[in-house]
Amino acid sequence: MAEVLKPVTFSREIGAASNDLIVPPEFIRDFYFRSDKHLMVMVRVVGGDAIKVRDFFEDAEGDNFNLETVEGDRGEKVDRRFLLTDMHMDEGKALGVDIDQEQAMVRLILDFERI
Repeated sequence: MAEVLKPVTFSREIGAASNDLIVPPEFIRDFYFRSDKHLMVMVRVVGGDAIKVRDFFEDAEGDNFNLETVEGDRGEKVDRRFLLTDMHMDEGKALGVDIDQEQAMVRLILDFERI
């Protein structure tokens, strides 16, 4: 399992506009280059930010992203453009008014291909 040393900045390109999401290293469960052209990122976010992450990646398959971070195994700076080719999203329970309600949670498996 690979890790990142700095937060991962996902910049989603939608037409001429760009939308950014910064994910701290503690939410990145795996950051793995399967080859020079393929990257898999596993993300698990618990708490109020889970909804932001869910909304950012919802319907994002086929979109272009720029990723910036420092990859932990090789210590290399990553600043590359990728196409999100496949995504699996799994959500936990949402926040509610009940005291015993679990916190919101989202798990993502993101498969990227280098552009």
